[in-house]
Amino acid sequence: MLRCVILLLVVGLWPLAALAQDLESLRNQAEQDPAALARLQQAASARDAKAAFYLGTLYSPLITRQESTVVKGWPETLHWYRQAARLGCARADFDLGLVYEEGLGVAKNTQRARKYFSRMAAIARTETASPSSASSAVGRYTGIHKD
Repeated sequence: MLRCVILLLVVGLWPLAALAQDLESLRNQAEQDPAALARLQQAASARDAKAAFYLGTLYSPLITRQESTVVKGWPETLHWYRQAARLGCARADFDLGLVYEEGLGVAKNTQRARKYFSRMAAIARTETASPSSASSAVGRYTGIHKD
C-alpha cells in the first residue's frame, strides 16, 4: 500500500516539477530571445503563477545576467510579482516581502512585508502538509490586499 502511495505521488508530482523546470528554462532563454519572452509573457498573462514570477525576475533590477530583451525596472517587476502572489506563488510573496521590508521600488512598509512573509509561510506549510492540500493552497491564500 505504501509503495502504491509513493508511486502515485511521484507520478503525480513529476509533471509539476518538469513544468517548473521548463518555465525556468524559458525564463533563461527569454533573457536573449524575444520569442521566448513572448511565450513567457503569454503564459503569465494566462494566469500561470510561476510564469508571472519568472517574468518578474527578468525585470528585477537586483537580478542581472545577460538580459537584452527587457528594460530592468521596479514597476514591471512589481506588476508580475503581485500577479504571481495573487495566484498563490509563495516565492513571489517572499520577494514582495523583501521589497517592502527594504523599500525597493516602493515605500518601506514593514507591516506589509510581514503580511507577505506570513502568507508565504502559510502557503509553504499547506504545500508541505500533504500532497492533496497543495492544490487547495492556491485558492485559499489569494486574498491579499491590492497595492
